[in-house]
Amino acid sequence: MCASKCAQEPLQLYWFRSAVKFWNRMVASNSNTLRDVLKADISLGNSGAFNCWTRPMKDAFGVVQNGAIYKSDVLHYRKLSISNLRIDFRFRHQAVWREAHGQHPCSCLKKSVAYRNWFALPERPVSDARAPFVLPEYLKMVLSKSVMRNVARFRIRGHVLKCETRLYGRIPDRSARTCCKLCENGEFQNEKHVIFSCMGTEHLRHQFNHLFDNISEGDIKGYVFQHNLRGLQIH
Repeated sequence: MCASKCAQEPLQLYWFRSAVKFWNRMVASNSNTLRDVLKADISLGNSGAFNCWTRPMKDAFGVVQNGAIYKSDVLHYRKLSISNLRIDFRFRHQAVWREAHGQHPCSCLKKSVAYRNWFALPERPVSDARAPFVLPEYLKMVLSKSVMRNVARFRIRGHVLKCETRLYGRIPDRSARTCCKLCENGEFQNEKHVIFSCMGTEHLRHQFNHLFDNISEGDIKGYVFQHNLRGLQIH
């Protein structure tokens, strides 16, 4: 669902970076033959040929911020800035989170909105050379595979709560999301409800009441982030 969990960003970024490094070495080469081959490959791409390696690289720049600058550098046989490309490429990948920012998970049923606003740790600035996300604390703990899997499913809305399952089927039922776990107020059965007010999980709140001592009612971000405070200080 998100780039940090499915390795989308590293794979694409590493491919781009490898291609750009190869390009820069060819541009800086003192071999006239190699430079002529490079120019011939670019000319083939400009003429419409698809069997040249520079064309897909140049076309891929069209999806990133400042892509016109990178295309111009390729056409004029100039070296490309790997650091700037990394920033622009990361900015593109974070577009899904910018779109989800400010939307409310109770009114917008997108998984990305629920994850971004309730569970996702803040990402580092795009200019930071380190990985953009801090790992959630549960990924660093010694937990069984089943517990790790269930926590991950809960965070990315891959669970069986009604806010998710009522969207299944040929005709998704977006209204019948009322909790059926002894709750009498007709509240929607979503992640926040299960953590803070669901009658079916009341015994767990009593058993682990120390997790709620310093958390305001309904503050799902405060609840989720409380064990990541040390990691969040680096932002």
